[in-house]
Amino acid sequence: MDTPTRNLGIYVKNKGINLTNMAKSTGIPYGSLYDSLLNSKRQRDLRLGEALAVCAFLGVDPMDFAEQEAVGGRWGK
Repeated sequence: MDTPTRNLGIYVKNKGINLTNMAKSTGIPYGSLYDSLLNSKRQRDLRLGEALAVCAFLGVDPMDFAEQEAVGGRWGK
């Protein structure tokens, strides 16, 4: 799994973000979001457009997730 997708997944999990709301707001299917961000058995990287839409939904800068390795969960609860 690529670094930005892994880091976004950590952020979403730690913040308790509702994937159903995210799917409705971004137009990305719930299954795609789940498999990319929360499903440890399926390592699906987010596509660029999906990652940008997720970051816009979260109100965060996409570069925050691209530049850092999430050592021990950079984005705490």
